[in-house]
Amino acid sequence: MLRLNIALALGASLLATAAAQGASRGASVPSFNIPAACNSLAAIPEARMVDATQPDSTKHCQEAENEAREQLLKQWSQFSPADRDMCVGVSSAGSVDPVYTELMTCLEMARDSRQLTSRTGPNPQTGAASGQ
Repeated sequence: MLRLNIALALGASLLATAAAQGASRGASVPSFNIPAACNSLAAIPEARMVDATQPDSTKHCQEAENEAREQLLKQWSQFSPADRDMCVGVSSAGSVDPVYTELMTCLEMARDSRQLTSRTGPNPQTGAASGQ
């Protein structure tokens, strides 16, 4: 019986910790390492944000990411906590460092999808927005 009580207490503690971490994860705009992300992206030809012939595509990347972060700081509270948690998780799950432009795109798409679904209602066959 003592083992069962210890196991239940440990399980409850782990669930409470996970819930607190999930709730705090999207509470504020995350801090991403922009120089590292832009340097990593510059090494991938397909991921370059600008023409490869430009002299400093990494500098352009950093400027774009800083602008996206400023926009996120202004709009963060306008996105739902569930969307913020999901998009921060998605942005951090890739094989390269996360970037603010990707996070912003995810948040905008989640918001727009929710708005479209609320206007048109879900498609009864697929559960997705009908788009009419």
